[in-house]
Amino acid sequence: MGEISQKMQVDLLRVLEEKKITKIGDRFPIEVDFRLISATRRDLTQEVSEGSFREDLFYRLNVITVTIPP
Repeated sequence: MGEISQKMQVDLLRVLEEKKITKIGDRFPIEVDFRLISATRRDLTQEVSEGSFREDLFYRLNVITVTIPP
């Protein structure tokens, strides 16, 4: 999750908030209901403080954190 681009972060945040997607080539949005499980090897708290990861997206994703030792 920590490696996605800024544009993809905006797109993902929009889907999480609106719960709608628009297929490529389609004109009408489709409502979706899903659960998202994500993983990263980066420290997203640090990424947010550096400005390379969106704080509002981090807030949406940081519901349950499981830390796995290396």
